[in-house]
Amino acid sequence: MNRMKIIIEKRNLSELAVEETLFHNANGYLGVRGCFEEGTPEGAQSVRGCYINGFYDTVDLKYPEALYGFPTTAQRIVNLPDVQTVKMWVNGQAFSLSEGTVMTYKRVLDTDAGVTKRVIRWKNDQNQICDIEIRRLTSFLEKRLFVLKYSVTAVNGELNIELESTVNADVKNHSNPNDPRVASDDEAHLRIESVDSTDAGGCVVCTAIGSGLSMAAAVGHTVKPQSKLTITNSDTEIMTKTSANIQQGQTLTVTKYCVFADSRGDCDPLKTVNTVLSTAMKNGADYYFKNQQEYLAKLRANAAVIFGNESDNDALAFNLYGLLQSASTDGTGNVAAKGLSGEGYEGHYFWDTEIYIFPFFLHTLPKTARAMLEYRYSILNKAREHAALLGHKKGALYPWRTISGSECSGYFPSGSAQYHINGDVAHSFMQYWYFTGDIEFMADKGAEVLIETARLWLDAGHYNQNHEFCIDCMTGPDEYTCLVNNNYYTNRCAQYNLSGAVEVCSVLRQRGYSDVLNRLGVTEDELCEFRHAADAMRLPYDVKRDINLQDDSFINKKVWDFDATPKENYPLLLHYHPLYLYRHQVCKQADTVLAHFLFSSGVKESTIINSLRYYEKITTHDSSLSKCIFGIMYARTGNVEKAYDYYRDTINTDLQNRHGNTKDGIHTANMGGAYLMLVYGFAGLRYMENHLLLSPVLPKQWQGYSFSIWFRGSFVKIMVKRGSVILTLLEGNPVRMTVNGQKVLADGRLEVNLDAI
Repeated sequence: MNRMKIIIEKRNLSELAVEETLFHNANGYLGVRGCFEEGTPEGAQSVRGCYINGFYDTVDLKYPEALYGFPTTAQRIVNLPDVQTVKMWVNGQAFSLSEGTVMTYKRVLDTDAGVTKRVIRWKNDQNQICDIEIRRLTSFLEKRLFVLKYSVTAVNGELNIELESTVNADVKNHSNPNDPRVASDDEAHLRIESVDSTDAGGCVVCTAIGSGLSMAAAVGHTVKPQSKLTITNSDTEIMTKTSANIQQGQTLTVTKYCVFADSRGDCDPLKTVNTVLSTAMKNGADYYFKNQQEYLAKLRANAAVIFGNESDNDALAFNLYGLLQSASTDGTGNVAAKGLSGEGYEGHYFWDTEIYIFPFFLHTLPKTARAMLEYRYSILNKAREHAALLGHKKGALYPWRTISGSECSGYFPSGSAQYHINGDVAHSFMQYWYFTGDIEFMADKGAEVLIETARLWLDAGHYNQNHEFCIDCMTGPDEYTCLVNNNYYTNRCAQYNLSGAVEVCSVLRQRGYSDVLNRLGVTEDELCEFRHAADAMRLPYDVKRDINLQDDSFINKKVWDFDATPKENYPLLLHYHPLYLYRHQVCKQADTVLAHFLFSSGVKESTIINSLRYYEKITTHDSSLSKCIFGIMYARTGNVEKAYDYYRDTINTDLQNRHGNTKDGIHTANMGGAYLMLVYGFAGLRYMENHLLLSPVLPKQWQGYSFSIWFRGSFVKIMVKRGSVILTLLEGNPVRMTVNGQKVLADGRLEVNLDAI
C-alpha cells in the first residue's frame, strides 16, 4: 500500500464519531472502532464498537401489512464485547481530555505501519506532566488478534500511575431511528454464557440470541517494568488493575492482547482464543508490529501511486488501505458496505462488492478475489430458495442485502426487486475467469453460479410482440426509480450473464469438462435459449436524443425541480416519500452510465457521450457509488479535467465526510471506486479477446501514476507519464497488450511513446 499518514493535532469532539471510523483498526476478519480508551468526553458522540466480519444475530422484521414472500427475519452484525477500555490515574487524578490540561495532542493513522496511535502530553491539576502513547493494530498475520499498547512516561518528577483495563460483555448495537441506513433499535444481541478471569486477564463466551452463533474473546496483559496484576470479574465484566511509581524519564507500558473467534470457523471458539492468546503473548507485541509493517511493505512495492500530487496520493492510499482492512479472505464472508468500521447498513453485503470492490482484489490479490467468489458460491442454495420464494420455477436469485445468504431487505421495491445483483455477481465470476484463466475454479464453482443466475433471467423475462426479450417490474441501481420495465442496466447485466454462461460452458466442453455440464443438467437446447434471449435483449434507446433510456417509462416523467430543492433536503431519500421520487426524472446514482462503463461493447460513442451528459443533469449523487462512475466515463470520453473533479470528490468522501455519515462507517464501495477511476478511468484498462487494452489519459495536476495487475499468472506494472507508458513484467510470461491502438508485448521493460498525453 502507499505510504500515508492521517495526522490530527486538533481535538474536535463534535467529530469524534467520524474520527472513530477513520482511525478504526481492521484486517478483514476483526474490526475495532477508534474509540478513546478512557471513554467518551462529556458532550461528544461516540459509537463504541468491535465486530467480526459475518458474525451476525437474527432479528425479526415486522410489517403492519405483511404480504406473501416478505422476509420475516434479517441478519445484523453484532457489536462484540468491548475490549478497548484502559483508564489511567496520575497521582489519583483520572486522565481525560476534558480534565487537566492537554498540552499537545496528536492522533495518527499510519498505513505504512498498519497501526493507529495517539500521542498526548497531559498535565494534571497538580502540574504533574506525563507523555502518553497508545498504539493499536489488528494483525494481518493473526487475524483474530487486536493489540493495544499503552505507554506512560513521567516528564517532570515521580508519578504514581494506576491503570485499569476492562472487558465489558454487556454491550448493545448502535441505532438511529431517523436514518434508514442504520438499525432503528439499540438491541443487545449477545447472551453472556461465561465470564472468567485468568492470571493475565480473562475470557468471555457469548451467544448471539437469535442466530445461535457463538463467540469467545480472551484478553491477556503484560507490564513493563513488571508490576503486579489484580484481576477481578463480575457476571458481565473482567477488570485488570496495575499500579507503579515511575521516576522522571521512566516509562510504564501495559500491553493488552485481545483475541476473538467465532463458531462459524472454529468448533470450539474458547479453546481457539486461549491457544492464540498464549502464542501471541509469547511472541510479544513487537513481533506483530514488525510483521504488520513488513506485510504492508510487500504490498506497497507495487501499489497504485500518483506522482506529483501528494494530497491525491495520500487520499488514494487511505482508500486502498480501507479496502484491505475490509475484505474477508477465508471464503466465509465478503465486504460489508461499511467494512468493519461501523454498523451502517447493519453489516450487510450488497452488490457493491462485485462491481466496485472486487476489481481491486482481482488485480492485486487474486486469492482474496477468489475467496470473495467462494462466499457467493457458498450461499447459492439460499439464492435458489430466494428465487423460488419470489415465484420462479428455476434459477437462483441472490439476495439484495444479506450476511448468511437470506434476504434482509424489508422494502422490496429498492431491495429484492434489484434483480441486477444476479448480473453483478455473474460479472465478477466472468472477470475472474478472464483475468486468471482458472478453469478448475470455473468447473468446480463458477459455472454453476453462471448457469443458475442465467436460468433466472429466462424465467423472469418474456418476448414481446417485436420478439424482443423483456424483463419487467425490476429496479436498477437508481433507487429513486423503482419497479420499471426494461431497466437498461439490468437488461445489459442479464445479457452479459446469459452470454457468459454460454461461453464458459463451451470452454468447459472443449477442455474435457463435459461431466460438469452433465452434473448441472445443462443441455444444448438450454444454451440455445440463453443465446437467443441475449441476442434479443431489449435495450431501450431514444433515437431523437441518441441516448440509452434508463427504462421504458423514465423519459416520459417530469424532470425533478432541482432549482427549487433546498441544499438541506439532500439526500432526497431522507426528505421525500419514495412515490414522489419515483414519479420524477431524478437519479440517486449512476445507472445507465454505469452500464456504459461495464458494457460499452456495441454502443456508439455518441450515445455514450450524450447519455453521460443527459443523466448527469438529473443525478443527485446521493449514493457514494455514483461520482466515481461519472468520473470514469468522462475520463474515457476525453474530458479529463471534469473526470479529475469527480476523482477529488471520490477520494475525499470519508476523509472530508462529504456525505455527512462517515460516523456510521467508511464507504467501502466508494473506496473501490477510487481504484476503478485510476485503473479503468484514467488508464482506460479493458479486457478484450484474451488481451488487455489501455487508453491512458493524464490530469494536468499529476506528473503520472502507476499500478500493477495480475493477468493470467503474470504480474505487470503499468506506469503512465507525460508522453509515454512504461510496461514492466514483474513476474510470469509476456503479456499481449494494446496501448492507444499500438499492439505491444509486455516482456521485461517496454516504453511506449504516446503523443496524446
